[in-house]
Amino acid sequence: MSLEDWFNKRWYAKSGKSPSLSLLTPLELLYSGVSKRRRVISSRTPPEPLPVPVIVVGNITVGGAGKTPLVAELARWLKERGRNPGIVSRGYGGRAEQYPYQVTAQSHPLESGDEPLMLHLITGVPVMVSPNRSEAAKALIDYHQCDVILSDDGLQHYSLWRSFEVCVVDGHRGLGNGHMLPRGPLRESASRLQTVDLVVSNGEPEPKVKKQCGALLEYQMTLEPSCWHQFNLDQTSTLRLTSGPEPGPCHGVAAIGNPQRFFRALQRMGFKVMEQPFADHHQFSSQELHFDGETPVIMTMKDAVKCRDFWESHWWALEVRARLPDLFYQKVHQHLQQFSEDEK
Repeated sequence: MSLEDWFNKRWYAKSGKSPSLSLLTPLELLYSGVSKRRRVISSRTPPEPLPVPVIVVGNITVGGAGKTPLVAELARWLKERGRNPGIVSRGYGGRAEQYPYQVTAQSHPLESGDEPLMLHLITGVPVMVSPNRSEAAKALIDYHQCDVILSDDGLQHYSLWRSFEVCVVDGHRGLGNGHMLPRGPLRESASRLQTVDLVVSNGEPEPKVKKQCGALLEYQMTLEPSCWHQFNLDQTSTLRLTSGPEPGPCHGVAAIGNPQRFFRALQRMGFKVMEQPFADHHQFSSQELHFDGETPVIMTMKDAVKCRDFWESHWWALEVRARLPDLFYQKVHQHLQQFSEDEK
């Protein structure tokens, strides 16, 4: 069992209690103090506002909650309405020679990070990566004339000015045991949910999650299978297919924050999944994905972009799309309208 698995098992235990984690209370108090100090400092020296709306989509827990599919769906929604959105990202897992780094179809995930490359490939919008997200946002405005900036993660990146905040909560795992790192999965205290503009539940929230978040969980998001992908011979574009492998035995590969969510989705589609979980952002080698001949290997789009250099014909990537209620989009639309009126 990896260290990541060890913590996740205890953070999200049904009992909510773990004697071994209680030993980390002093470190939790230290982390909490540092987190509060960062917020105080940022409130005293707020970042300079940008000339376009900046929508930050993040979470307050470590690991995957579903924020990246939500960013992709917002980008599509904005494009359909004539806007010119751009996406900024930290680019976790990548290291470019210089920043800000513009993601292209030819980018390597070791430079761009896996999520930024995936976002660019499935949305077609400009994506800019930098540890300094403000720098990345300004580059999108200057070079691409973007009129809306979406930040994939960054709720805790207070040097990035934002006009609107969306926090995504995993409807199944919620806030775990409710403690802050490293005793629990929280990057900020649960009270942070009261300060964001919208709280979205990824999936139907379980009773424990409803109790943790209360009435703040106003909007429910579902992730639905959208289409299948296989990489073309040029390895920089994908074949977008409406049908994929026949339901049956498959190897499910997931190097995401919550692999079980992906495996459950495949099972609902009729697949008998042989689970192959990896650590979040794992960089694959070809040998790791050679299992047993021609049995289909199904992975997330985030993982597929890291495998395109050695892609094989019986490998498939499943793209999922976020579905949200109309009221969610109405709230976003109202914010954009209000921002435009305030700028006049």
